[in-house]
Amino acid sequence: MSLLIRSVLAVIIIAYPFVVYFGLLHFQFWQVALFIVVLALFRILLLKNRPTAILKTGIIGAVVLLFLALLAMALEQALWLKIYPVAISLLLLFFFASSLLTSKSMIERFAELREKNITKEKQHYMRNLTKVWCGFFVINAMVASYTIFQSDKIWMLYNGLISYLLMGGLLIGELFFRHLVVLKRHR
Repeated sequence: MSLLIRSVLAVIIIAYPFVVYFGLLHFQFWQVALFIVVLALFRILLLKNRPTAILKTGIIGAVVLLFLALLAMALEQALWLKIYPVAISLLLLFFFASSLLTSKSMIERFAELREKNITKEKQHYMRNLTKVWCGFFVINAMVASYTIFQSDKIWMLYNGLISYLLMGGLLIGELFFRHLVVLKRHR
């Protein structure tokens, strides 16, 4: 049951811009903000005992979501609900960039979930790839910030669709690049 609840919450978090946009169209502002508060609290409770760094990022994201939703309720301004995608991009930027100050970049940490013996060449490649993702998060945060002051529809489309397509494009592009260029060099 816990897996089902976590999965539903994850889908709602991913669809956050659509939830806010359609929620504000069909419900009163305070109802949408209260829903977000409850959502964030459930997410915090479900993730709090999970030790991995990736899930810690999820907990911090949920705390940020809770803070922004409470601020939106206190100030009675939907603007604060629209800041969440910017905050997540900046949070991811922080985690990815700070990993560059350690011996293992964030991409290497992800790779270690599948692969144990990572060569120095692969470590160098993963460190550079982590830098590329940092650049993506900077640009994404800037564009997401811009959309806050545009129409709700533009905000929803960028943060709920276009940014995910760009993220997926970067991921697929990197996989394509790795298989065509990087792997050929190591044969």
